[in-house]
Order: sequence, then C-alpha cells, then structure tokens
Amino acid sequence: MREPIRLPEVEARDDRVVLGLMSGTSMDGLDLALVRIGAGATPRVATLAHRTAAQPDELALSPKACLALDTAGLARLNTALGRFYGEAARLFCDELGLRPDLVGLHGQTVYHEHGLTTLQIGDPHFLAEMLACPVVSDFRSADVAVGGSGAPLVPFVDRLLLADPAGTVVALNLGGIANVTILPADGSPVRGFDTGPANSLIDAAVRALTQGRSRHDQDGAWAARGRVDAALLAELLAHPFFALPPPRSTGPEQFGAALAEELLRRPNLAEADLLATLTELTAQSVAQAISLHAPGTLRVVASGGGVRNRHLMDRLAQALSGTPLVSSATAGIDPDAKEAIAFALLASLRIDRIPTNLPAVTGASRPVLLGRICEV
Repeated sequence: MREPIRLPEVEARDDRVVLGLMSGTSMDGLDLALVRIGAGATPRVATLAHRTAAQPDELALSPKACLALDTAGLARLNTALGRFYGEAARLFCDELGLRPDLVGLHGQTVYHEHGLTTLQIGDPHFLAEMLACPVVSDFRSADVAVGGSGAPLVPFVDRLLLADPAGTVVALNLGGIANVTILPADGSPVRGFDTGPANSLIDAAVRALTQGRSRHDQDGAWAARGRVDAALLAELLAHPFFALPPPRSTGPEQFGAALAEELLRRPNLAEADLLATLTELTAQSVAQAISLHAPGTLRVVASGGGVRNRHLMDRLAQALSGTPLVSSATAGIDPDAKEAIAFALLASLRIDRIPTNLPAVTGASRPVLLGRICEV
C-alpha cells in the first residue's frame, strides 16, 4: 500500500470543491474537472465530474496564429477566451447543480521559451464573476521569476497521486507535448521534463492535410496505414532538443505547425507515411527519454489525449520494450481529465500557501507559491 505524502500543516478547513480548467497546445478543447479535495495535510482528491468543451473555431487558433496577432488582436483573444472559459464553466456547473469554492485556470499558452518567458492568456475575471468564487491562474510566471522554466508543473501532483514504494513510476502526459514525471521509490528527488512532441506534430499535419476539416488522426488509423520513413525519423530524432539534459521544456514553436508544414513540402513522401513517421517519433523519443533517465521503471502511467490514439499507444508499448504501459484510469484518474484535476489541486494548495514548484524539475532557485488569485 502506498504511503501518503504529507504536506506542511495548514490551517484546519472543510473539504473544498474545486473546478480545474486546462486548455492544451492543440487549442481545440477545454478540459473541465470538478473535484472534491479533502481537508488536512494529506490531500484526498475525488473526481465528481469532468467534460471536454469544444473550443469555438474562431478561438481555436494555433500558437503560431496567436503570435501573428497584433497587440489589439491578442488583447481581444485574451478577453474572448476568458469569456468562453466562464460560460463553459458556468454551463458545466449548472448542469451538475454544483458551485465550486475555487477555480484553478491554467489558461491558453501562446508562447513558451524555456527558462526565459512564458505566456498564458484567458482573463480569469470572467470565471470569478460568473461562478462567484476566487480563481487562481498564471501558475507558471512565479517559477520563471526565480530562474525556473515554468514547466512542467504537474510533477508535484504526480508525486501526491502516483508515487509507489514498490518501484519507480513514470507518469507520462501525452498532450500536444509529451512530458514525464519520474517518481523514484527510494525518496530521491522527483524529476520531470518534456520529452518532445506527443500530438502536436501529428495534429498539425492532419489539419494541414485536411484543410482544417479534421484536427487529429482518429485512433491513429491514418498513420497505421503508412510505413515509417527511417531516414526522416533519424533526421527528426537528431533535433537538438533531444540532446538537451533535463530540466528542459519545449512547445509548438519547435514541434508544431511550422515544422509540420515544412515536412509536408518534402517530395515523394506519402501522407500516411508522414503520419506514421511522426507517430513513431513520439513513441521513440518518449521511450528513449525513459530508458536514459529512468532505467528499471516499474510501470509507465499515461494520460492525456494521446491515450485515445490506439496506434500511438501500440507503438509506444513496443518502444518501451517490456516496461508495462497503463492508462491513468488504473489509478482512478481519467486520462482526459488528469491535467484539469492537477490544476484544481494546485489552486487549492496555492490558497493554503504551499509552494508547488519543484526546483529539481524546473531549475528554479527555490520553491515558490504558484498562481495569482483573482477574487470577486
């Protein structure tokens, strides 16, 4: 039985109902998770409900498109996203007949440069007004201010929910970007870092190939019909990012629409073969990172949208060479809701004034409180 990890004592309080919201790099949906977080030094998290709300087409911009906006356009998008978040959250809560005590809003990342700057938009005031409760947002900036990369932040939550004294567990998130949390059983510091692309390149290629009619490769069926181009795969794996030591983070600026469009211009490369190669890139880069930095892993626990890509999961299981690959659902955490659950818990810990960045993960000089509080 896993021993609970105890946090610093905080002032006694009742359980909280917290709404977590997460919009990933694909910018096509908003994950909402309503959770009950138990009082006391050992948080108990119970998911009450979760949903993914489709993001309106006019707000489903790529990070590249966001950066092409002028100041006025970016300001309008910040407001429009904030209003969308508020309306989606209010509808979700109204249908459940519940109101949260607190909201944790990750916001939409429109730019991230490792160790230098990060920007998430989506005005939290709309959520605070529509739900009449405090909202914690802008989780990454405080870590950057003390020398960190601002990412990844979910490892703190992974340590609370997934660590196992029987052996090292790797928590794998397959969002737009793939990232891992290495949870040693011997009490060694938690490590976490981005491994490279998960769905970002695949999704960008599908959007380009279908002129926007499709946003992803359903079940990986298109890629499964293709053959991996070994030469192209070797070229992609030679990207300088993969040689960087942790802590490291990346984003669609490196593995997104621009790279996908460049690859689509390559002659004599069939569409299915390109998608097969991009899928294999994700599988191989994740497996190589785990083999190098977490040898002897007990199991890999996967979450995020990539879990629904059957072909990707099959290729990843093959690349892991016998290390068990399971969904976070086996630990009672829906893979589609995990990051929204994580930011609900991070928001609750922020209210309790508990630092939640891990300097060994982000490179920060010290632990700090993450998130700004917007109150009504």
